[in-house]
Amino acid sequence: MSPSSLALLTPQRLPLERPMLMPCCPVPVGFYIDSADQAAAERWLPTGIFRGITTNPTILRDAGRHLSECADIYSFAREHAAEEVFFQTWGGNADELYANAQRLLEMAPECIIKVPTTEAGSQATARLKRDGVPVLMTAVYSTRQALVGAALDVEYIAPYFNRMFMAGRNAMGEIGQMCRAIPQDGTGPLLVAASIKSAQHVVALTDLGVRRFTISPDVIGQLFDDDLAHKAVDVFEEDMTDVL
Repeated sequence: MSPSSLALLTPQRLPLERPMLMPCCPVPVGFYIDSADQAAAERWLPTGIFRGITTNPTILRDAGRHLSECADIYSFAREHAAEEVFFQTWGGNADELYANAQRLLEMAPECIIKVPTTEAGSQATARLKRDGVPVLMTAVYSTRQALVGAALDVEYIAPYFNRMFMAGRNAMGEIGQMCRAIPQDGTGPLLVAASIKSAQHVVALTDLGVRRFTISPDVIGQLFDDDLAHKAVDVFEEDMTDVL
């Protein structure tokens, strides 16, 4: 093969193709409320489409909540039918990440611990998994990071869709590759797409095979919002008055 032909095969010259769509998946679509705001949980959990709530230090800060309130957040969410509640550990090394995860578990005994996908995070996750603690590996921007989570046999992996896009990365292509590398059929970790800024992002990612999404309250309403649907409901209500 000539040098020029070899050059065409280098990764830098590979064409950017539309990600392969995944076949029908037995894992149902599920959503999480990406907020620590109690009013948001009170409004949206009763819709029945949310499996629970996800938080991280930034979400707690934005909601005006503190570490000491995690127990209250957890209890409230579980009392309102949240199956899963996520809190994120913190620390500058594996020992601190592990120790702070234990602090969270004392306040929220059956919560899912979010761990950053770093070398220290991997070490802490390995210890948590040996303890039987469910883990979501977070701050995932590449398939190679996702494979770390898969190798650790975590329950969830959270790719940051919009942050990838804003950083100039091919977010759809990268998450599509994650879905092919880690089948979303329930036999391994499920991707929980995060950093979602519109309902259309959700629709596009389901085409790739993503089955779990964590979305903020300002995006949740878009799932239900359709002008034609609103008009149809208005007609139904008006016509019902004629048959009562």
